[in-house]
Amino acid sequence: MRQTGIEDAVSAEAWLHRTLDEILAGVRVLLDVTGCAFQVVDWSRGVIRPAAEWFADDETRQALEAVLTRPYDPRRGGVTEAAIEGGEPLLIESVQGWEGAAALHDRLREQLDPEAAARAWAWYETSSYISCPVRTVDGRTLGVLAISRARPRPPLTTEDLRVVEVFADLAGLALERAQAAREQALLGSAAREVSRLLEPEAVYREIVEQALVLADAPKSFLARFEPATEELRVVAAQGFSSKVAKARFRLGEGMIGRVAASREPYRSDAADADRFLAGFVERERVASFVHVPITLGPRLFGVLNVSAEDPDWFDDATLDLVVAFARAAAGAIANALDFQRERRIAHALTRGFVPGPAPALPGLQLGLVYEPAGHDVGGGDVFGAWTLPSGASAVLVGDVSGKGLEVAALSSMVRFFVEARTWDSEGPAEVLAQTAALLRHRLPSASFVSAFMAVTDDDRLRYANAGHGSTFLLPAAGGEPLVLGATGLPLGVEEGGWQEREVAFGPGDVLFLATDGLAEARRAGAFFGDARLPGLLAEHGRRLGPEALVALVRREVEAWTPELDDDVVILAVRRC
Repeated sequence: MRQTGIEDAVSAEAWLHRTLDEILAGVRVLLDVTGCAFQVVDWSRGVIRPAAEWFADDETRQALEAVLTRPYDPRRGGVTEAAIEGGEPLLIESVQGWEGAAALHDRLREQLDPEAAARAWAWYETSSYISCPVRTVDGRTLGVLAISRARPRPPLTTEDLRVVEVFADLAGLALERAQAAREQALLGSAAREVSRLLEPEAVYREIVEQALVLADAPKSFLARFEPATEELRVVAAQGFSSKVAKARFRLGEGMIGRVAASREPYRSDAADADRFLAGFVERERVASFVHVPITLGPRLFGVLNVSAEDPDWFDDATLDLVVAFARAAAGAIANALDFQRERRIAHALTRGFVPGPAPALPGLQLGLVYEPAGHDVGGGDVFGAWTLPSGASAVLVGDVSGKGLEVAALSSMVRFFVEARTWDSEGPAEVLAQTAALLRHRLPSASFVSAFMAVTDDDRLRYANAGHGSTFLLPAAGGEPLVLGATGLPLGVEEGGWQEREVAFGPGDVLFLATDGLAEARRAGAFFGDARLPGLLAEHGRRLGPEALVALVRREVEAWTPELDDDVVILAVRRC
């Protein structure tokens, strides 16, 4: 996504170059010139550079290229500075009669090597010039449209100047449009980048990274607001010393504290220097900065800073851009914090059922794996193994349809209902029927629960299967795995009975259960449950112990697909 924003910005830049080249072509058609260029001023850097240029021959190019890209310095003379500082177009019919000629000549000799200075000055002496300011609609000066005409051609005239002014206005519109398009492209890319993340710490880091790009700044940090202590604590930083990572600012302290208190953005002004945090500014070598509050309605998340070691690095346009980005940043932070809160709740709901070591059941060996999608606890898988009042053992694996906090709550409820009903009945079909009755008015209309429950005692396995797949019995004697198929519909689909079936479950036999996240893991359109699972069970199911078996299957499914789309539970039970 980041690449898309960069490509949009590059596209805007390419459009600008084409447009400016077309304008210069128009100048050349109407006026007999030997050189013309759009020179733009980077006010934050204090630099002049050409955005487009044309020269009649190599001699002209060599003479003028040395002065097209240079520092912007109104104190040391120059045709460009004279037009911009004077605020109106400048026509120089002969440099010898221009009042700024001596200062220009001195600057050329100081800034260029002798040969380049002599070549440039010779060109100034034999040419006439027009330097016309290029402005936006609201009056901001972007640079100049400069043209030159060398002798023996006649000097440029006031009529030529009027033509140049028209083209300068066109250039101003083109530059303003391209700059706006580039800023919107970068802003859109930055907003997408921060919005795609769900981990708060990752969001904080991305906000700082994108702020550096948008503001074209070397330093940035994000300070999160802590309501309990009324402090701002730095949670992400780039370009600063390691000490900034531990920095805290009190509400109202320095300009950053004032911004947090007022919720108003601020661009540094030398007149406010007595309000700056002097120790911080000096240690981190900050000469100019922008503070922007990150808010959503009445909620203050923090303050975003961008800084530079040069004074006057930032202008009002940069401030506006960072303010616009802060709105997207606030939405991304709110989304990440809400997601984190939901995850904590889901974790609390499922915590009792997330396996540590497999439980000890008499006469059985267990292997258990729970792998949440994206390694994030809180999905809809249901699983468990426990001892019944009679001393028999029960196992359960199921899956609540859907994802999210509500599904995590439902899975917790299903697990509780099933285990609770086994204190009154040890018949799997009856337990599932009673659980379905309890769920009837609690499940959302579009939700359902697949479930497999089994009870084993005295070398027998009694089970009921409510529409759950990936349920196999591996007899110790060998042969193909036996599929313990559905004996009824998933819970919540419709009312109806669930049949109970019984099979032998003797020493060495293995019960293998998994949720849909395992069977439906995909690679190139193929399902793991179809392509790999039967072969793995046939080859390793009886040879390996339950723990080693589920670990092997887990490694295989992770190798099969780069990232799981659904939670995975794998449960293997062997009769000792």
